[in-house]
Amino acid sequence: MPPMRWEFAMGLSADDRLQIHEVIALHGHLCDAGAYDRFDLVFTPDLVVDTSDLGLAPVHPDDSSRSRLDMYIAVAHRRGPGDILAFHATNVIVREDGGGARAWSKGSTVNRDGSVASYTYEDQLVRTGDGWRIRHRKISRRSEPGRGVELPIVSD
Repeated sequence: MPPMRWEFAMGLSADDRLQIHEVIALHGHLCDAGAYDRFDLVFTPDLVVDTSDLGLAPVHPDDSSRSRLDMYIAVAHRRGPGDILAFHATNVIVREDGGGARAWSKGSTVNRDGSVASYTYEDQLVRTGDGWRIRHRKISRRSEPGRGVELPIVSD
C-alpha cells in the first residue's frame, strides 16, 4: 500500500492560514462572551449553517430584508448559552479551495454539569475586504469512535 500524504495548500500563505485559524477560534470566544452581534467578524452575510446532523432545522431568513447572518445572530440570542460554559476549537486543518479555503476543525463544549460534547466543523471560507470569513459551516456531532470526517488525504 502506498504511503499517505497530505494534499498541501500551495496558494494560501502562512498569513492566510493564521487568519483562518484565528477566525475559527474567534467564534468560540464570541459565544463564550455572548457577543453574538459580533459574528460578522467570523461569518459572511450570506452564511449557510448546516446543522442537519444535529437534528436541527436550517436557519432561513423570515423575510428578505434580513441576511442569513442576521437570522443566525437572532437564533443565537434566542437560544443563548444554555448550560454551555465554554466553546473550544482545535485540530484545525486548512486547504485551498479555488479562490477560497476549506477548513476542518474539532469543536468541543464544556457544560455546567461537567459533561463535554464534541463536534466536527467543516467550513468553506472566503477572503473579504475585512479578512477571511466563513461562508458555509457544517456541524457534525462526534458520538461514535472511528466515525470521523475524512480529510483530503491522497495516495502517492
